[in-house]
Amino acid sequence: MKFTKIYVEITNICNLNCSFCSKDNRLKEEMSLENFKIILDKIKDYTKSIYLHVKGEPLLYSKLDKLLSICDTYNMKVKITTNGTILKEKKEILKKHSCIKQLNISLHSENNKKDYFKEVFTAVDELKSFFPIVYRIWLLDNLNLDILSTKIVDKIISYYKLNNNFKEEVIKNKNIKITNNLYLDKDNYFEWPSNSINNNNIKGTCLGTRSHIAILVNGDVVPCCLDSNGILKLGNIFDNDLEYILKSEKFLEIHNGFINNKIIHDMCKNCQFRCQKFKC
Repeated sequence: MKFTKIYVEITNICNLNCSFCSKDNRLKEEMSLENFKIILDKIKDYTKSIYLHVKGEPLLYSKLDKLLSICDTYNMKVKITTNGTILKEKKEILKKHSCIKQLNISLHSENNKKDYFKEVFTAVDELKSFFPIVYRIWLLDNLNLDILSTKIVDKIISYYKLNNNFKEEVIKNKNIKITNNLYLDKDNYFEWPSNSINNNNIKGTCLGTRSHIAILVNGDVVPCCLDSNGILKLGNIFDNDLEYILKSEKFLEIHNGFINNKIIHDMCKNCQFRCQKFKC
C-alpha cells in the first residue's frame, strides 16, 4: 500500500489558541529527532511526502533546522502548515532546505500580533522563490466571505495591488493565483469530528486510510489528520512496523468500509469535513 502523504505531528504545542481548532487533553510535547528518524525509516517505503502537522505549530519545533536536514537526507518531500506568527524568525532556516515543497499559511489564525500581516507578507516575498506558498482562509459557506475573511482578502488586495474583482474570484473559485509561486486557497468552516454527536448515517466514504494516514507526536497512528485526539488509534509506530498496523483488523475494517461506501465508526459518521468533501 502506498500513500499520497502521511501527516507527522512533530509537535502538538501551539503559540495560539484559536477557537476553530480542536481541543484535546493530550500531553504537550515535541517529538525527538531520534523518534522522527524512526518514523521516516518505517514510512519511507509507503510515501515520499509528509505534512509536518496534525495539531501544533511546526515552526515552534526547537530543532527545526536539524529535522529538515534529516528530511533532505531521506529525499522526503515536505509540506508545512503554519499560522505565520514566527515565519519572520524562521525564514532563513526554511530557505536552506530543498525538501520543502510547499508552505501553507493560515491567515485566519486568531492572534493580536502587531504588524502580523506585514511580517507575513514581507517574509513571503523572500520565500516564494524557494517553494510555492499558499495563503489559507476559511469561509462561512461557498458563497459568502465572513467579516474576518473579508478583512484578510482586503489586505491581500492592498499589499499585492490586485484588482477588486479578486474578491469575487475568491468567492467563486479555489486555489487562486496571486502572483508567481503564491496562491490563495479557501475552505469551509467545520466542526472537528468526535464520538459525542449521534449520527446514524452509515453510508459514505473518505480518503483517510486510502490516500493518507497521520502519526501523532507520541507515535499513535490514526486514520486521518482530523483525529487529533487519537480516538481511532490503529497502533503505535514505535511499537510496531507500519506493515503490521496496516494489516490490523481495525485498519482494514475502516479502509474496506470506505472503499465499499460504508462508514464504520461514530467519529467518521460525525465528520462534517468528510461530508463537505463527499456531499453526504
